[in-house]
Amino acid sequence: MKETTGQLPRIGGEGATDISVAQYGNGAFAAMEAAFAEAATINLECFSEVHYRFANLEVRVRIAGRELAQHFRRPIAHLDAGEAPPSAPQLAIDLWDEQETGVPCPVVPADDRIGSTWDVGNGIFTASVDNRFIGYEHRQSRTWLDRKTQRMIGWTASGKDLSLYERGKPLLLLVSLWYHDRDMRVIHSGLVSRNGHGVLFPGMGGSGKSTSTLACLCSGFDYLGDDYIGLQVLADGSFMGHSLYNSTWLEPDHMARFPLLPPHAIRGNRPEENKCLVLLSPLFPGRLRGSVPIRALALPRIVDAHTTRCRPASKVDALLRLAPSSLLALAPRSGVRDFQMLTRLVERVPSYWLELGRDLTQIPQCVEKLLAEAARQ
Repeated sequence: MKETTGQLPRIGGEGATDISVAQYGNGAFAAMEAAFAEAATINLECFSEVHYRFANLEVRVRIAGRELAQHFRRPIAHLDAGEAPPSAPQLAIDLWDEQETGVPCPVVPADDRIGSTWDVGNGIFTASVDNRFIGYEHRQSRTWLDRKTQRMIGWTASGKDLSLYERGKPLLLLVSLWYHDRDMRVIHSGLVSRNGHGVLFPGMGGSGKSTSTLACLCSGFDYLGDDYIGLQVLADGSFMGHSLYNSTWLEPDHMARFPLLPPHAIRGNRPEENKCLVLLSPLFPGRLRGSVPIRALALPRIVDAHTTRCRPASKVDALLRLAPSSLLALAPRSGVRDFQMLTRLVERVPSYWLELGRDLTQIPQCVEKLLAEAARQ
Protein backbone atom coordinates (compact mmCIF):
# COMPACT_ATOMS: atom_id res chain seq x y z
CA MET A 1 0.00 0.00 0.00
CA LYS A 2 1.28 3.47 -0.84
CA GLU A 3 0.92 5.54 2.30
CA THR A 4 -0.09 9.17 2.17
CA THR A 5 2.96 11.41 2.56
CA GLY A 6 1.29 14.81 2.30
CA GLN A 7 -1.25 16.54 4.52
CA LEU A 8 -3.79 14.08 5.89
CA PRO A 9 -7.43 15.02 6.23
CA ARG A 10 -8.43 16.01 9.73
CA ILE A 11 -8.81 12.82 11.80
CA GLY A 12 -11.59 12.53 14.36
CA GLY A 13 -13.53 15.20 16.17
CA GLU A 14 -16.59 17.13 15.10
CA GLY A 15 -16.90 17.48 11.34
CA ALA A 16 -13.84 15.31 10.67
CA THR A 17 -13.44 13.26 7.52
CA ASP A 18 -14.17 9.59 8.07
CA ILE A 19 -10.99 7.64 7.32
CA SER A 20 -9.53 4.29 8.32
CA VAL A 21 -6.16 2.96 9.39
CA ALA A 22 -6.37 0.55 6.46
CA GLN A 23 -6.70 3.45 4.03
CA TYR A 24 -4.32 6.02 5.52
CA GLY A 25 -1.83 3.67 7.14
CA ASN A 26 0.79 5.03 9.47
CA GLY A 27 -0.72 8.50 9.75
CA ALA A 28 -4.07 7.23 10.97
CA PHE A 29 -2.42 4.71 13.31
CA ALA A 30 -0.41 7.62 14.75
CA ALA A 31 -3.71 9.40 15.38
CA MET A 32 -4.86 6.38 17.39
CA GLU A 33 -1.63 6.55 19.42
CA ALA A 34 -2.17 10.26 20.06
CA ALA A 35 -5.75 9.62 21.18
CA PHE A 36 -4.56 6.98 23.64
CA ALA A 37 -1.88 9.34 24.98
CA GLU A 38 -4.58 11.94 25.58
CA ALA A 39 -6.89 9.39 27.25
CA ALA A 40 -4.06 8.19 29.49
CA THR A 41 -3.58 11.68 30.96
CA ILE A 42 -7.27 12.57 31.47
CA ASN A 43 -7.43 10.84 34.85
CA LEU A 44 -4.30 9.16 36.17
CA GLU A 45 -6.39 7.21 38.68
CA CYS A 46 -8.00 5.24 35.85
CA PHE A 47 -4.67 4.49 34.10
CA SER A 48 -2.84 1.19 34.64
CA GLU A 49 0.21 -0.58 33.26
CA VAL A 50 0.79 -4.32 33.70
CA HIS A 51 3.37 -6.65 32.18
CA TYR A 52 2.66 -10.20 31.02
CA ARG A 53 4.41 -13.12 29.37
CA PHE A 54 2.69 -14.49 26.27
CA ALA A 55 4.50 -17.62 25.08
CA ASN A 56 7.47 -16.54 27.25
CA LEU A 57 7.65 -13.18 25.43
CA GLU A 58 7.31 -9.85 27.19
CA VAL A 59 4.03 -7.99 26.67
CA ARG A 60 3.18 -4.56 28.09
CA VAL A 61 -0.47 -3.60 28.52
CA ARG A 62 -1.53 -0.02 29.29
CA ILE A 63 -5.21 0.76 29.77
CA ALA A 64 -7.03 4.03 30.34
CA GLY A 65 -10.29 3.06 32.02
CA ARG A 66 -10.89 1.16 35.25
CA GLU A 67 -13.80 -0.98 34.04
CA LEU A 68 -12.03 -1.90 30.79
CA ALA A 69 -8.82 -2.76 32.64
CA GLN A 70 -10.65 -4.98 35.11
CA HIS A 71 -12.34 -7.00 32.38
CA PHE A 72 -9.19 -7.23 30.24
CA ARG A 73 -6.86 -8.36 33.01
CA ARG A 74 -8.96 -11.15 34.53
CA PRO A 75 -8.71 -13.76 31.73
CA ILE A 76 -4.93 -13.28 31.45
CA ALA A 77 -4.18 -12.82 35.16
CA HIS A 78 -2.24 -16.09 35.29
CA LEU A 79 0.25 -14.70 32.73
CA ASP A 80 1.17 -11.68 34.87
CA ALA A 81 4.94 -11.19 34.76
CA GLY A 82 5.18 -8.98 37.85
CA GLU A 83 7.62 -6.08 37.61
CA ALA A 84 8.48 -4.49 34.27
CA PRO A 85 11.41 -6.25 32.57
CA PRO A 86 14.55 -4.25 31.70
CA SER A 87 14.18 -4.99 27.98
CA ALA A 88 11.62 -3.56 25.57
CA PRO A 89 8.41 -5.61 25.22
CA GLN A 90 7.87 -7.81 22.18
CA LEU A 91 4.28 -6.55 22.06
CA ALA A 92 2.84 -3.28 23.37
CA ILE A 93 -0.95 -3.05 23.84
CA ASP A 94 -2.63 0.30 24.54
CA LEU A 95 -6.41 0.48 25.12
CA TRP A 96 -8.80 3.22 26.21
CA ASP A 97 -12.41 3.55 27.25
CA GLU A 98 -14.24 6.51 25.69
CA GLN A 99 -17.02 6.64 28.27
CA GLU A 100 -14.57 6.94 31.15
CA THR A 101 -11.98 9.20 29.49
CA GLY A 102 -14.16 11.22 27.10
CA VAL A 103 -11.73 10.62 24.22
CA PRO A 104 -13.44 9.36 21.03
CA CYS A 105 -11.93 7.06 18.44
CA PRO A 106 -10.10 9.34 15.97
CA VAL A 107 -10.50 7.09 12.93
CA VAL A 108 -13.49 5.23 11.55
CA PRO A 109 -13.80 2.72 8.71
CA ALA A 110 -13.91 4.15 5.21
CA ASP A 111 -17.12 3.36 3.32
CA ASP A 112 -15.27 1.51 0.56
CA ARG A 113 -13.27 -0.61 3.06
CA ILE A 114 -9.85 -0.30 1.47
CA GLY A 115 -7.94 -3.60 1.68
CA SER A 116 -9.26 -7.06 2.54
CA THR A 117 -12.08 -7.83 4.95
CA TRP A 118 -13.59 -10.91 6.55
CA ASP A 119 -16.66 -11.38 8.71
CA VAL A 120 -15.34 -13.12 11.82
CA GLY A 121 -16.96 -13.63 15.23
CA ASN A 122 -19.78 -11.14 14.72
CA GLY A 123 -17.23 -8.51 13.74
CA ILE A 124 -15.15 -7.27 10.82
CA PHE A 125 -11.51 -8.24 10.34
CA THR A 126 -9.67 -5.78 8.08
CA ALA A 127 -6.20 -5.78 6.53
CA SER A 128 -4.51 -2.90 4.76
CA VAL A 129 -3.33 -3.49 1.20
CA ASP A 130 0.26 -4.12 2.34
CA ASN A 131 -0.94 -6.28 5.30
CA ARG A 132 1.00 -4.12 7.76
CA PHE A 133 -2.07 -2.86 9.61
CA ILE A 134 -4.62 -5.42 10.76
CA GLY A 135 -7.77 -4.43 12.58
CA TYR A 136 -10.84 -5.90 14.17
CA GLU A 137 -14.15 -4.10 14.70
CA HIS A 138 -16.56 -5.75 17.09
CA ARG A 139 -19.71 -3.93 18.14
CA GLN A 140 -18.50 -0.74 19.85
CA SER A 141 -14.76 -1.38 19.75
CA ARG A 142 -11.94 -1.02 17.20
CA THR A 143 -8.42 -2.34 17.65
CA TRP A 144 -5.48 -2.21 15.24
CA LEU A 145 -2.15 -4.04 15.15
CA ASP A 146 0.90 -2.55 13.47
CA ARG A 147 2.83 -5.66 12.55
CA LYS A 148 6.03 -3.70 11.85
CA THR A 149 6.31 -1.97 15.23
CA GLN A 150 4.46 -4.68 17.21
CA ARG A 151 2.06 -2.12 18.64
CA MET A 152 -1.63 -2.67 19.26
CA ILE A 153 -3.99 0.27 19.82
CA GLY A 154 -7.64 -0.16 20.77
CA TRP A 155 -10.70 1.95 21.51
CA THR A 156 -13.87 0.83 23.30
CA ALA A 157 -17.01 2.92 23.60
CA SER A 158 -17.68 1.63 27.11
CA GLY A 159 -15.94 -0.92 29.28
CA LYS A 160 -19.30 -1.55 30.96
CA ASP A 161 -20.87 -2.82 27.72
CA LEU A 162 -18.44 -5.54 26.68
CA SER A 163 -19.81 -8.84 25.41
CA LEU A 164 -18.99 -12.10 27.18
CA TYR A 165 -16.69 -12.87 24.24
CA GLU A 166 -14.69 -9.68 24.82
CA ARG A 167 -14.59 -10.31 28.57
CA GLY A 168 -13.40 -13.89 28.19
CA LYS A 169 -11.03 -13.76 25.20
CA PRO A 170 -9.91 -10.18 24.69
CA LEU A 171 -8.15 -9.43 21.40
CA LEU A 172 -8.10 -13.10 20.39
CA LEU A 173 -7.88 -12.52 16.64
CA LEU A 174 -5.11 -9.93 16.78
CA VAL A 175 -3.17 -11.87 19.42
CA SER A 176 -3.46 -14.92 17.15
CA LEU A 177 -1.91 -12.95 14.31
CA TRP A 178 0.89 -11.74 16.55
CA TYR A 179 1.62 -15.39 17.44
CA HIS A 180 1.55 -16.26 13.73
CA ASP A 181 4.12 -13.56 12.96
CA ARG A 182 6.40 -15.17 15.55
CA ASP A 183 6.13 -18.55 13.80
CA MET A 184 3.67 -19.89 16.36
CA ARG A 185 0.05 -20.86 15.79
CA VAL A 186 -3.13 -20.52 17.82
CA ILE A 187 -5.02 -23.79 17.55
CA HIS A 188 -8.50 -24.87 18.64
CA SER A 189 -7.72 -27.28 21.48
CA GLY A 190 -7.70 -27.76 25.23
CA LEU A 191 -4.48 -28.36 27.15
CA VAL A 192 -3.70 -29.68 30.64
CA SER A 193 -0.52 -30.96 32.24
CA ARG A 194 0.61 -33.29 34.98
CA ASN A 195 4.16 -33.01 36.40
CA GLY A 196 5.14 -30.75 33.52
CA HIS A 197 3.86 -33.05 30.74
CA GLY A 198 1.09 -31.67 28.54
CA VAL A 199 -1.90 -33.42 26.99
CA LEU A 200 -3.66 -31.67 24.10
CA PHE A 201 -7.41 -32.13 23.46
CA PRO A 202 -8.18 -31.17 19.84
CA GLY A 203 -11.62 -31.17 18.24
CA MET A 204 -14.56 -29.21 16.99
CA GLY A 205 -17.06 -27.56 19.33
CA GLY A 206 -19.17 -30.15 21.14
CA SER A 207 -16.55 -32.89 20.88
CA GLY A 208 -15.76 -32.86 24.62
CA LYS A 209 -12.66 -30.61 24.78
CA SER A 210 -13.95 -28.46 27.61
CA THR A 211 -15.43 -31.41 29.48
CA SER A 212 -12.13 -33.28 29.35
CA THR A 213 -10.04 -30.26 30.27
CA LEU A 214 -12.21 -29.20 33.20
CA ALA A 215 -12.56 -32.74 34.53
CA CYS A 216 -8.77 -32.98 34.62
CA LEU A 217 -8.43 -29.56 36.24
CA CYS A 218 -10.91 -30.45 38.99
CA SER A 219 -8.98 -33.66 39.60
CA GLY A 220 -5.60 -32.00 40.18
CA PHE A 221 -4.13 -31.43 36.72
CA ASP A 222 -2.70 -28.04 35.77
CA TYR A 223 -4.68 -26.01 33.25
CA LEU A 224 -3.57 -24.02 30.20
CA GLY A 225 -6.85 -23.64 28.30
CA ASP A 226 -9.92 -25.47 27.03
CA ASP A 227 -10.54 -23.66 23.74
CA TYR A 228 -7.53 -21.92 22.16
CA ILE A 229 -3.85 -22.71 22.72
CA GLY A 230 -0.62 -21.33 21.31
CA LEU A 231 1.53 -23.96 19.55
CA GLN A 232 5.29 -23.64 19.01
CA VAL A 233 7.93 -25.90 17.46
CA LEU A 234 11.24 -25.77 19.31
CA ALA A 235 14.68 -26.10 17.71
CA ASP A 236 14.87 -29.81 18.57
CA GLY A 237 11.54 -30.51 16.85
CA SER A 238 9.53 -30.87 20.07
CA PHE A 239 6.33 -28.90 20.67
CA MET A 240 5.38 -26.40 23.36
CA GLY A 241 1.85 -25.38 24.21
CA HIS A 242 1.17 -21.88 25.51
CA SER A 243 -1.80 -20.66 27.51
CA LEU A 244 -3.80 -17.69 26.22
CA TYR A 245 -6.74 -17.32 28.62
CA ASN A 246 -8.04 -18.81 31.87
CA SER A 247 -11.67 -18.46 30.77
CA THR A 248 -14.23 -21.11 29.91
CA TRP A 249 -17.79 -21.06 28.55
CA LEU A 250 -20.38 -23.66 29.47
CA GLU A 251 -24.11 -24.05 29.11
CA PRO A 252 -25.80 -23.89 32.55
CA ASP A 253 -26.91 -27.54 32.45
CA HIS A 254 -23.42 -28.67 31.54
CA MET A 255 -21.80 -26.48 34.18
CA ALA A 256 -23.83 -28.23 36.86
CA ARG A 257 -21.60 -31.28 36.33
CA PHE A 258 -18.70 -29.28 37.83
CA PRO A 259 -19.96 -28.15 41.27
CA LEU A 260 -17.16 -25.62 41.83
CA LEU A 261 -18.11 -23.53 38.79
CA PRO A 262 -21.80 -22.44 38.99
CA PRO A 263 -21.36 -19.95 41.89
CA HIS A 264 -18.81 -18.09 39.74
CA ALA A 265 -20.74 -18.08 36.46
CA ILE A 266 -21.00 -14.74 34.63
CA ARG A 267 -24.15 -14.50 32.54
CA GLY A 268 -24.52 -12.36 29.45
CA ASN A 269 -27.19 -9.78 28.69
CA ARG A 270 -27.72 -10.61 25.02
CA PRO A 271 -29.98 -13.30 23.52
CA GLU A 272 -27.09 -14.93 21.65
CA GLU A 273 -25.06 -15.34 24.85
CA ASN A 274 -26.54 -18.66 25.89
CA LYS A 275 -23.41 -19.89 27.66
CA CYS A 276 -21.98 -18.68 30.95
CA LEU A 277 -18.44 -17.39 31.36
CA VAL A 278 -16.25 -18.58 34.22
CA LEU A 279 -12.81 -17.13 34.96
CA LEU A 280 -10.72 -19.89 36.48
CA SER A 281 -7.74 -18.03 37.93
CA PRO A 282 -9.41 -17.16 41.27
CA LEU A 283 -10.76 -20.71 41.66
CA PHE A 284 -7.54 -22.64 41.05
CA PRO A 285 -4.63 -20.49 42.28
CA GLY A 286 -1.31 -22.12 41.52
CA ARG A 287 -2.83 -24.57 39.06
CA LEU A 288 -2.73 -22.45 35.91
CA ARG A 289 0.40 -22.69 33.79
CA GLY A 290 1.79 -20.48 31.05
CA SER A 291 3.65 -23.07 28.94
CA VAL A 292 4.23 -26.81 28.87
CA PRO A 293 5.77 -29.39 26.48
CA ILE A 294 3.16 -31.45 24.65
CA ARG A 295 3.60 -35.19 25.22
CA ALA A 296 0.31 -36.66 23.95
CA LEU A 297 -2.82 -35.92 21.94
CA ALA A 298 -6.14 -37.11 23.37
CA LEU A 299 -8.97 -37.01 20.83
CA PRO A 300 -12.20 -36.67 22.82
CA ARG A 301 -15.48 -37.97 21.52
CA ILE A 302 -18.72 -38.56 23.38
CA VAL A 303 -20.02 -42.13 23.39
CA ASP A 304 -23.21 -43.71 24.68
CA ALA A 305 -21.63 -45.61 27.55
CA HIS A 306 -21.05 -45.26 31.25
CA THR A 307 -17.32 -45.94 31.15
CA THR A 308 -14.66 -43.63 29.73
CA ARG A 309 -11.76 -45.35 28.03
CA CYS A 310 -8.74 -44.53 25.89
CA ARG A 311 -7.12 -46.42 23.05
CA PRO A 312 -4.48 -45.63 20.39
CA ALA A 313 -5.49 -43.44 17.44
CA SER A 314 -3.86 -43.17 14.05
CA LYS A 315 -1.98 -40.10 12.84
CA VAL A 316 -4.69 -39.61 10.23
CA ASP A 317 -7.38 -39.63 12.93
CA ALA A 318 -5.41 -37.05 14.93
CA LEU A 319 -4.88 -34.75 11.95
CA LEU A 320 -8.54 -34.93 10.95
CA ARG A 321 -9.53 -33.91 14.47
CA LEU A 322 -6.91 -31.19 14.82
CA ALA A 323 -6.71 -29.48 11.44
CA PRO A 324 -10.26 -28.43 10.42
CA SER A 325 -11.18 -26.36 13.47
CA SER A 326 -7.65 -25.00 13.95
CA LEU A 327 -7.15 -23.93 10.34
CA LEU A 328 -10.61 -22.49 9.71
CA ALA A 329 -11.60 -20.86 13.00
CA LEU A 330 -9.38 -17.78 13.01
CA ALA A 331 -8.34 -15.06 10.56
CA PRO A 332 -6.12 -14.57 8.65
CA ARG A 333 -6.60 -17.54 6.38
CA SER A 334 -4.25 -20.40 7.19
CA GLY A 335 -1.68 -21.59 4.69
CA VAL A 336 0.52 -24.55 3.88
CA ARG A 337 2.95 -23.83 6.72
CA ASP A 338 0.15 -24.04 9.27
CA PHE A 339 -0.94 -27.42 7.95
CA GLN A 340 2.66 -28.63 7.90
CA MET A 341 3.09 -27.69 11.56
CA LEU A 342 0.04 -29.71 12.56
CA THR A 343 1.25 -32.63 10.45
CA ARG A 344 4.62 -32.56 12.22
CA LEU A 345 2.84 -32.48 15.58
CA VAL A 346 0.81 -35.65 14.94
CA GLU A 347 3.88 -37.39 13.51
CA ARG A 348 5.94 -36.68 16.62
CA VAL A 349 3.41 -36.94 19.45
CA PRO A 350 1.44 -40.16 20.16
CA SER A 351 -2.34 -39.90 19.73
CA TYR A 352 -5.20 -41.61 21.57
CA TRP A 353 -8.96 -41.71 21.34
CA LEU A 354 -10.55 -40.55 24.57
CA GLU A 355 -14.06 -42.00 24.49
CA LEU A 356 -16.10 -40.04 27.02
CA GLY A 357 -18.70 -41.98 28.93
CA ARG A 358 -21.22 -40.58 31.36
CA ASP A 359 -18.92 -40.88 34.39
CA LEU A 360 -16.73 -37.78 34.17
CA THR A 361 -14.60 -38.85 37.13
CA GLN A 362 -12.99 -41.49 34.91
CA ILE A 363 -11.60 -38.93 32.45
CA PRO A 364 -8.56 -37.90 34.56
CA GLN A 365 -7.72 -41.56 35.18
CA CYS A 366 -7.66 -42.26 31.46
CA VAL A 367 -5.55 -39.20 30.76
CA GLU A 368 -3.06 -40.32 33.42
CA LYS A 369 -2.94 -43.71 31.74
CA LEU A 370 -2.29 -42.37 28.23
CA LEU A 371 0.38 -39.99 29.56
CA ALA A 372 2.19 -42.92 31.16
CA GLU A 373 1.94 -44.91 27.93
CA ALA A 374 3.18 -41.94 25.86
CA ALA A 375 6.21 -41.64 28.17
CA ARG A 376 7.20 -45.20 27.32
CA GLN A 377 7.25 -44.55 23.57
